[in-house]
Amino acid sequence: MRDSDMHIGARIAEQRRLAHLTGRGLAQRASVSYSLLSKVESGNRPASPALVAAVARALHIEASTLMGQPFQDDQRDARYEAPLAAVRAALENWDVALEPQTAPRPLREVHRDVQRMNDIRRGADYLAVLSGTPPLIEELVQHAHRLEGRELERLHRALAFAYRCVHDATHKLGHLDLSNIILARMVVSAEKSGDPYLVMLTGFLRAQSCFSTGRHDIGLRLMEQCLADVAPAADRGETPALCVQGNLRLRATILAARTAPGVKAAADAARAHWDEAWETARRLGGETTNYLLSYGPSNALVHQVALEVEVGEYGRALRLAADVHLDAGFARRYPDRVSHHLIDISRAQLWTGDRAGAYESLRQARAAAPQQVRFHPQARDTVRALRRAADREGVGAMARWMGV
Repeated sequence: MRDSDMHIGARIAEQRRLAHLTGRGLAQRASVSYSLLSKVESGNRPASPALVAAVARALHIEASTLMGQPFQDDQRDARYEAPLAAVRAALENWDVALEPQTAPRPLREVHRDVQRMNDIRRGADYLAVLSGTPPLIEELVQHAHRLEGRELERLHRALAFAYRCVHDATHKLGHLDLSNIILARMVVSAEKSGDPYLVMLTGFLRAQSCFSTGRHDIGLRLMEQCLADVAPAADRGETPALCVQGNLRLRATILAARTAPGVKAAADAARAHWDEAWETARRLGGETTNYLLSYGPSNALVHQVALEVEVGEYGRALRLAADVHLDAGFARRYPDRVSHHLIDISRAQLWTGDRAGAYESLRQARAAAPQQVRFHPQARDTVRALRRAADREGVGAMARWMGV
């Protein structure tokens, strides 16, 4: 069996056997229910990200190993290898002045293209981001050697955004070591940008890597620090600060949900974080597009659904989802958020027995952001489960498209 054909539970069982552990032994080490672990390994229960992280820490491996990331064979087939190599090459230089073969373009053109790349990132077009960002990084680095003062700060803001674009793409494709190198480069530029919100964004992204390592405690502490930094400006009602505050609180929500799979206290703590995030959305009063992090009620509501999926309350997640109405404008601006929301709904529908609904939600998620769906571990596991349950029309085609 190809690794890409294995569901997450099967990979857990494989790695458990390689570690010479019984099911009960692994459950004890990971502080999870043996009954739940058995059902996950057999494919009769979903492998939640919280459980995956707990098991990975107990086995001393990356969570990405259990999820099958970065799906190397499928990415090779989809021609990702050359763009990823270009990203690695662009990261080699952040401090050396070179004599370029051609003069770098005017900065206004580079800034414009960085903004365009950020819009492409929102559409989860990973291939376009990986292909288009390395030349922009090269140009910005060369410009940096001739600038100073405010102009240099503005350049580092653009460079931080460029790094952010490729960080998102590499992280979501499962190239975690590469994404961490990119984040380190972004931290340097953020600190040189003169923009405190950019520094907070690096903390927000750093907490994202804690999902993979299972160090949710560190991620939560990072969010506490960033929230303390942004609080004064948020209390004054400054829009950028409120947008940052809302996103930090949502990240804390999901981190808290994953701290202890199956433990009610963890779910309650996550809901308390979400209540604070909702209060920030209420203060903003509507959907707010900001230069750094956008925020508003819709983002908060889709995270409320995600929270209930994370803690295994699938029926509650679907009841909440029924009241979430994302308008065409939101879908156009944030196809990645819409797609992720539909992936969450699909997971909940699958495990409440609505296989037709689960397939339809995945189909809509694919229409919104196809590359995100193709390489999303939970989406792939949902398709595997659907195909095992019944060869519903279209499921086989989607499975072949995903490479599972």
